[in-house]
Amino acid sequence: MTQRLFHVLLNGAYPKVPYAGDRGSNFIDLSNTHYDRAEGQRVLERQLKMFIDLEEFGFDGGLISEQHNGPIGLLGNALQAGTYVAARTKYIKIGAVGPIMNDYLTPLRLAEEVAMLDNLSRGRLVLGLPMGHGMQYHSVGMMNPATARERYREGHDLLMKALTHDGPFEWFGKHFQVPYVNLWPKPLQDPHPEIVIFGGGSLETLDMVAKRGYGYSAVGLNAQAAIKKLHERLRDLVEADGGTLDRKQIWASVRVHVAETDAQARQEMEAHELWSQQNFYLSPWQDNFPPGYLSAKSMAGVLGGGYRSASTAAQAYENVINNRNLIVGSPETVLAGLQELFEDQDPGQILLDMLFDSKPEWLSYKSLQLFAEEVLPKLRPGGVPPAQHRKLPGHESLAEYAAKVDPDLPPPTADVDGVRIDVSKAHIPELRTPLG
Repeated sequence: MTQRLFHVLLNGAYPKVPYAGDRGSNFIDLSNTHYDRAEGQRVLERQLKMFIDLEEFGFDGGLISEQHNGPIGLLGNALQAGTYVAARTKYIKIGAVGPIMNDYLTPLRLAEEVAMLDNLSRGRLVLGLPMGHGMQYHSVGMMNPATARERYREGHDLLMKALTHDGPFEWFGKHFQVPYVNLWPKPLQDPHPEIVIFGGGSLETLDMVAKRGYGYSAVGLNAQAAIKKLHERLRDLVEADGGTLDRKQIWASVRVHVAETDAQARQEMEAHELWSQQNFYLSPWQDNFPPGYLSAKSMAGVLGGGYRSASTAAQAYENVINNRNLIVGSPETVLAGLQELFEDQDPGQILLDMLFDSKPEWLSYKSLQLFAEEVLPKLRPGGVPPAQHRKLPGHESLAEYAAKVDPDLPPPTADVDGVRIDVSKAHIPELRTPLG
């Protein structure tokens, strides 16, 4: 059976902004005159430092949530941030969620960036491919919500073919016309990096996940019961095609805070949870779902699945606890809450939202350390991340490179004085001989 993996979500929010309840929104329309450069630098550096430290704590991965044009997230390029982390870590998985494909004029630029990070991380990339929040279709300037979904689907198909097929090949679709698709470099993971799709219940998205074997993480739902229904719907779709849903495809996302006692945990967490509910993602409905952003079928699936069925700003602390979207307490209480979640949904991947960007840094680290020392070892035999025992793709030494490289690769060749020679040996006179 697939061993469960534990990832930590990194949003990189900028919390020192006016209270959203006074204006009804804190997203794309909040003026950046509220941005302070010193505070912004600290937010960015803190997030990346925490990601790097997750490896020492023993987590399996971190997922960077890419956001645009607002204070809910300063990490506007998840792949770029992932490159920073890759250079400073050894085995932890690096999740990049986005990139938002419809932000790109062509998926081939995205394919190059994906392949680059997968190589630099030695095959540790986990790629999230969200549609992107509807609010961002108002602010990026090049995305038409009326054609967003079909453009996303075609872009996805072109991206995946570029990552997995030899080139050059032609692509002439409705939204993209490319005479030569020919990706250099190829990704290190074969055939492609692990893919996870984040969705709010769209039936088209669930169908794509089922057919492709991707991971799925439900977002924006107000209760774990609604999330469970989506997982069951995904399982039904997979089985209808004659397959079996692997539990590694099920990503369970839950907010967690650990303290010494239940009372202390609530004292530490309640205000930060309410800050998140009352400020994070707060936007009018028409901004969340601009006209054309969802098909009628998708809208029915989203609403039927419970996507933000109640205003997040109106959620009482007890309601969030009762809906099991937030597990707060002593190590024993958090352990019991997670075990209940595992029994109910049997996820293979756990996405822990533990950092809450309004928390003081020391408080985030305290919760992470208590989880790593007193909860995680009871959920995983030996407490050791599986990646520590897994050979990464690629090579780790010159000797391994020499053993793996194709000996029949053509040498770098130049025409010198009418003779073609191997330039890698041209500095040695007796080896400067014409190539056959």
